Amino acid sequence: MTRKTRIVEVRRALLSARRVLLLSHKSPDGDAMGSSLALLSGLLALGKTCDVVNVDGVPANLLWLPLAERVALLPEDGDYDTVVFLDCGNPDRPGLDLEPLRGARWVNIDHHPGNGDFGHANLVDPGACATAELVYEVLQALQVPVGFTAATNIYTAILTDTGCFRFSNANARAFEIASRMVHRGVDPSWVAQMVYDQQPVNRLRLLSRVLETLELSPRDKAACVTVTREMFRATHTGVEDVEGFVNYPRSVYGVEVGFLLREEADGRYRVAFRSKGRIDVAEIASEFGGGGHRNAAGATIEGTAAEIRQQIFDRVEAAWDDLLLRRREAG
Repeated sequence: MTRKTRIVEVRRALLSARRVLLLSHKSPDGDAMGSSLALLSGLLALGKTCDVVNVDGVPANLLWLPLAERVALLPEDGDYDTVVFLDCGNPDRPGLDLEPLRGARWVNIDHHPGNGDFGHANLVDPGACATAELVYEVLQALQVPVGFTAATNIYTAILTDTGCFRFSNANARAFEIASRMVHRGVDPSWVAQMVYDQQPVNRLRLLSRVLETLELSPRDKAACVTVTREMFRATHTGVEDVEGFVNYPRSVYGVEVGFLLREEADGRYRVAFRSKGRIDVAEIASEFGGGGHRNAAGATIEGTAAEIRQQIFDRVEAAWDDLLLRRREAG
């Protein structure tokens, strides 16, 4: 099925909807929030009754986004006939009890590989720079004017998901849509300041502690930092404050893969992977029951931090050896 056909299916589902629930993944990033709020603005413009929910709420650095005040932690007791999953690789990502929503029509809009098309209508394209790219095309199909509210959310989503246009998903379409949003009144300098230059002091104190845990693999191809629950308690911070920390180990000279271990309440570790492009971290994450993109992936793993760190170090070093071997054989 072509992307155009999928957009038509999503358009049909949204136009026929009476009451819509918008969901995004736990620990939301700029794409999850921006996509949700951009679509919310469009559906409200169509006169739809619409709620937007994220179990972790809006991250502190995104509270300024237009319509952010509409985000609730739990769905209202209501009869939703349509549920839209945004930026969710699978239906469990929002972290909600889905049983009350089984009777609704599910719409799935996402750009993660391996999504599986779990909705009744699916707009999934791993080639999209961000889920917000797909939301923008849905708004166009709905013939909803993209005003300043939607434009700000779409631009912010693309800015953050491309790492300020530094990552490999910063393709021509990313710049094209970003340019269109600027023409609709978005100020790139102001958005960047609001997202990146309004950090709470406690977040920087947490970062200081996290960077002290930096460790490298034997041949310096992987680097890791660790966040413990004790660090959160000592600095009065939370999970949302860790957003972006994984890019520090990734930025180390000579490192191919950076990853962050975050201790969870049940003793497991949530692992965020970031690659500079030559090693596929989605493949590594899948070996631990996770998934994601080639350059950005995640998994939840049981074990001690030391055990998990060593397992990933070994896997990255092995992937590096495989890469070198293929290069020698090719040439």
